[in-house]
Amino acid sequence: MDYKHAITIRHSSRSYLPTKIEVSIIERLQTSISEYNILSGLNIQLILNNGQAFNTLSKSYGMFSGVNNYIAMIGKANGIHEKEKIGYYGEKLVLEATEYGLGTCWVAGTYNKDACVCQLSPREEIYCIIPIGYPSVKKSFKDKLIASVIHTKKKPIEDFFDSKERIPDWFAEGIKAVQLAPSALNKQPIKFMYTGESCESTLPSVRAWITSNSGVEQIDLGIAKLHFEIGASDGDWEWDD
Repeated sequence: MDYKHAITIRHSSRSYLPTKIEVSIIERLQTSISEYNILSGLNIQLILNNGQAFNTLSKSYGMFSGVNNYIAMIGKANGIHEKEKIGYYGEKLVLEATEYGLGTCWVAGTYNKDACVCQLSPREEIYCIIPIGYPSVKKSFKDKLIASVIHTKKKPIEDFFDSKERIPDWFAEGIKAVQLAPSALNKQPIKFMYTGESCESTLPSVRAWITSNSGVEQIDLGIAKLHFEIGASDGDWEWDD
């Protein structure tokens, strides 16, 4: 899986074709979902051929069309690090779907949660969902409008990190990948710090933290950490700000 390539071509899709996803792709996604659920303790579910969550105009504000499949990002209600894990593993699925030729979009509020057909265990909740499918070839007006707004809001590389010393190339590559990460309202409220060698280790240290509160910033943190990890080509994160 070429995650670096997926980062460069990924974009949010809000209009989808009625074409059903190929069985082989579904099988690969289901395999990844099973693996990530084991690693994270989440209960991610792939919902196919059911777009009821987007059929209510009052919930979706007409922002989406043709949604018939989605990935439900489910975790323990008020679970420790749940949102961060959802961002990390959800974005991993987004990048895999991108490499399979599918479109995706992170959706936190503009859908009807009550219409989702997920299977929830006690004390679980749906934190967000990710529509998935073959994107419409011709972009709708709303897609073009949102894309133009996001492009104009793109933050410069320098706003994503602090360092008191010269940053190495691998760190710079990680930050470039973070710049391309999706986030709620395109706020990208995450910052990284390179501190070189730490007292505990001869290896360089990188820290990431949240710069603002929006309610879903921990999901953004998980997404940004994954992008940095892919861009830098190495490293293991601890969960938490």
